[in-house]
Amino acid sequence: MIKLERTSFTTYRLNPVIPVASSTADMSPDSQSNIICSSATSPFHDDSNGGLTMPHTNTSSAVPEFTDYAGDYKFEISFAPPSKETKSTTWTHSAALKKLYVRMATTCPVRFKTENQAPQGAYIRGMPVFSKPEHCQEVVKRCPNHANDDIKKNIPAANHLVRCEHKMARYMEDASTLRHSVIIPYEMPQAGSEWVTNLFQFMCLGSCVGGPNRRPIHIVFTLEHDNIVLGRRAIEVRICACPGRDRKQDEKVAMNEKQQKGGDVAKYALNTTITSVSKKRKADDSEVFTLTVKGRENYKTLCHIRDSLELMDAIPKQVVDGYKRQQGERWLAHYMGEESKGKVVPKKKKMPTKPTAKLMKRP
Repeated sequence: MIKLERTSFTTYRLNPVIPVASSTADMSPDSQSNIICSSATSPFHDDSNGGLTMPHTNTSSAVPEFTDYAGDYKFEISFAPPSKETKSTTWTHSAALKKLYVRMATTCPVRFKTENQAPQGAYIRGMPVFSKPEHCQEVVKRCPNHANDDIKKNIPAANHLVRCEHKMARYMEDASTLRHSVIIPYEMPQAGSEWVTNLFQFMCLGSCVGGPNRRPIHIVFTLEHDNIVLGRRAIEVRICACPGRDRKQDEKVAMNEKQQKGGDVAKYALNTTITSVSKKRKADDSEVFTLTVKGRENYKTLCHIRDSLELMDAIPKQVVDGYKRQQGERWLAHYMGEESKGKVVPKKKKMPTKPTAKLMKRP
């Protein structure tokens, strides 16, 4: 029995701002493969009527969902380790922070898989959304500066932040929320492979004014079929100029915060332990206990502690109080002596004396 998740939907429509190119002669190969309304064979093309059948969307919700949902098909995504982990790397993924760091307009491989075979006609959607609640209802799109450059070159989907280098990629705009997304057909992995890899691009910096504008972004990947969400995975993305450097900085900050919290917990635990040890034992406590210790050194240490406690019980209380009083007096005398030695006595200033004239003997 397959568990299905239904959501409210509306029909996709294409981006009305971007016209369809009449010729692909003066376009780049990547742009030609991502043309909107391409007549290439795809899961969204209906050969019976010669038109393009747009799938239903489930992105009409005002507040997007970030919860990971593997579903009955066990939908998963991952990022293969890059060829080199340096500051100049074009992308890197932090498993500790669950965050992707990628350079603008460079290809980033994203791997998809399902443990159970997805139904025929299933597709994967990649949709960027703002992470914080105060921004999540806004549409994530490119800044006007970068978008206008592609509009002048007549490149489709110029306002879309996320692109995919797949020959059947379709760029969608929801009629209700106006959210942008890209969909690609779900494909079975090749022989001897567990994952299906697709190349994605992010076409604006996270600091671009009029676009992301330094607001955190998540990319929500969903496995869908006929307006039904079969699986969902979300990953935080930081689009920056130096992914390797930013990843190291964020991991260092997170580690310092974790250590600081751990230090506070250890300090609290230590104080609690000392408080429990300082409790007075009952005078009539004659019960005997047996303690098993691992290690000879630990055994010797506990024996010393045991002997000290038994010796303290054997000494009368008057003697102990007198010894404490005597130690306190010695410490006070020592402290007063050190203070008197360190005290500087100011020297008295000599009063200036008037010079006296010597008596001259008369001849």
